[in-house]
Amino acid sequence: MRDLLDCRDAIDEIDSKIMQLLQERQEVARDVAIYKLHHDQGIVDKRREAEKIRTLMDKAITFGISPIMVREIYEKVMAHTVSFEQSYIVDRINGREFARSTSVAYLGTRGTYSHLAVHNYFENYEGRLTEHSCSSFSEIVEKVENGTCEYGVLPIENSNSGSINEAVDTMQSMNASIVGEIFQPIDHSILSTMQAPNGEHDAIDFSSITTIYSHPQPVAQCSRFIKDFLSHAQVVYTNSSSEAMDKVRELNDPHAVALGSMHAARYYSLNSLVRDVANNKKNFTRFIVLSKIPINVPQTMSAKTSILFSTRKYTPGSLINVLNEFSNSHINLTKLYSRPLEARNRDAWEEIFFADVEANLNTPLMQTILERIKEHTTNLKVLGCYISQEHNL
Repeated sequence: MRDLLDCRDAIDEIDSKIMQLLQERQEVARDVAIYKLHHDQGIVDKRREAEKIRTLMDKAITFGISPIMVREIYEKVMAHTVSFEQSYIVDRINGREFARSTSVAYLGTRGTYSHLAVHNYFENYEGRLTEHSCSSFSEIVEKVENGTCEYGVLPIENSNSGSINEAVDTMQSMNASIVGEIFQPIDHSILSTMQAPNGEHDAIDFSSITTIYSHPQPVAQCSRFIKDFLSHAQVVYTNSSSEAMDKVRELNDPHAVALGSMHAARYYSLNSLVRDVANNKKNFTRFIVLSKIPINVPQTMSAKTSILFSTRKYTPGSLINVLNEFSNSHINLTKLYSRPLEARNRDAWEEIFFADVEANLNTPLMQTILERIKEHTTNLKVLGCYISQEHNL
């Protein structure tokens, strides 16, 4: 029997080899992306992925390895490979070098879900990423539009609490374009400077917790847990989840906790007392990525186009006429909601609609539809066309 330290050294050596092989795999993925770009082929091939997973699971059995583990590992590897190929092709088509530095503006500071979304979205960039934390949605847009940052990341909606109205209102007047989206898993946790007793969450005395620091959104998304276990605690609202975590770290009080991501807790030396306390366990926040320069999405990729429009208020059927233009062309709208129009001269109750369209802006069909709906709309504005990430959920 080998010594434990020898075993650990052997595992470290194997892990280094795995990392090297993953790097080699990524280099092959780059060549695959170039080939698909030159031959006008799609990136995602679900049939081949399924066949490959089945083959690998069969091989796992012959090697005495858990086929379930192999499936889970390779599903992750394949998802990251697709993301890498997409980023590479879009950058090549839009005349940018892939291995380059960039800058991004986001809401809050280290540890917010915006911050985590930034790192997930830009994980394939090989250059330096300069981060600019912001205190408002308008500041994010401003930094993009004045050239301080190349990109901005803006939360737009949550699968549990719905659209983020302030973000939609900010987009009404922005000149930046949407060039991407990312769906960030939300793993709301109860964070504290204290460790869970004996590492057991069931042993926590919730009655000893007197104060919860949190942004309003997590409180709304965790309302059931708070009602069941922390209804006695005072909720203190903060401007961001990072501010909440920083406050709890600063207080170093066992009676004070924050609502935040367990993945962000390390930035503030906090511990997760209870994980995943949101009402909806499949909880995602959708973020959009902004840039001054719109991108061209290859026809082979699943694209989404976002638009804003107002209908002619006193014209009966104007909204249904707009929707029929998409329906008659068999084009799906994945999102449609309204907000009060942000304009000084607007009529009372005049609204503007935000829509996500499953279509590439640069297709003749989409251009024809946009031209047709002008007859039924005012303030028609294309916010951007970008690669849809909904199929990755």
